[in-house]
Amino acid sequence: SCDKLEKKNLDNKFSLIKKNLDLYDNKFLKKINLRFVVLCQNLSISKINTAGIPDLKKRTLILDLEFNEKYFERVIHHEVFHIIENNYKKFFPDAVWAKFNKPNFYYSGSSANPEAYSLEKLSNTNGFFSEYAKYSISEDMAETFSFINSRRKYVSEVINLDKILNKKVIFIKEGMSNIEKSL
Repeated sequence: SCDKLEKKNLDNKFSLIKKNLDLYDNKFLKKINLRFVVLCQNLSISKINTAGIPDLKKRTLILDLEFNEKYFERVIHHEVFHIIENNYKKFFPDAVWAKFNKPNFYYSGSSANPEAYSLEKLSNTNGFFSEYAKYSISEDMAETFSFINSRRKYVSEVINLDKILNKKVIFIKEGMSNIEKSL
């Protein structure tokens, strides 16, 4: 029946969330100030559907269970990175990141058409894993982090072909290493 299907779907999502959050040890999650995960349906900000929200004041990660399954795992890591970045900005300076991009590149930063920012991986990366990464430095870092943690094989292949992404991946890994050293 419908209830059994919903429970199975919820169990699958919970299992997926647990598997991905288990990549981080408890000490690390406490250090970045993540205490709670809230699961919901039909999450939106200003009437725009969103996959997740890091609520920094409440130390909570809010995830939409209804969000596209194809991107769900990446979304978990993407939102975790926003929490990391907020608490460890010194390890992820925007000025350093901005220099990785081509000199004539500017982040759009416009939410006039949020649907234009696809989470689909780009076939021609040219310094970005997804269109959404082109929105802002923070989203670019979060997208890079999400790919590192959920698409390892793909990342290892792409960074051999894309020098910009190679620099971005190294930068994120170094920042994470600095956080680990500070634990």
